[in-house]
Amino acid sequence: MIVFIAGMTGVLVGAVIVSVGVSLRMRYEEQKALRYRELEHFVKEIESLNLLNKKVNEILQKRDIYIDNKVNFISMDDCYISIDDFIYLESFSAQNNFYLPTYLVEEFFKKIAHRKVILTPDEIIAMGGSTYKGGRVILESFSEELLTIIEDKKKQMKSLSHKPLYYFQSN
Repeated sequence: MIVFIAGMTGVLVGAVIVSVGVSLRMRYEEQKALRYRELEHFVKEIESLNLLNKKVNEILQKRDIYIDNKVNFISMDDCYISIDDFIYLESFSAQNNFYLPTYLVEEFFKKIAHRKVILTPDEIIAMGGSTYKGGRVILESFSEELLTIIEDKKKQMKSLSHKPLYYFQSN
């Protein structure tokens, strides 16, 4: 009888040790998966911000292409944005709303809308886009803000990736 009780006690203690070990391992795997998802989210945010910044820089560099006798009123601080580029910016920001800083994008569109030069629809169609008075400054500052956000995200991602995982770590 004593051997039976000692054997059952050993089995119960072993079961408790195994269940504690399994629960610790499961918790560690969950934390590892959570960290992976967070890093993946940072990567997607950085990619979205880079793509948006790339498009803004393309718009800024298209200045020399569209200067001709129809658009002779454009000064150095004005910016020409074609209809296709503006639609791309709006659709890109709508599709990647989860990964982009919403306030920054909304403020950009608000600021740029106030700078639009009012032309007749025929002139806009003939030009293929709109001119924005002082829009170059807004686009450049938007690009700089995107770059600072990208750098901040990279720093956060680097600190998160170098942070160690522990078995006894609180959430």
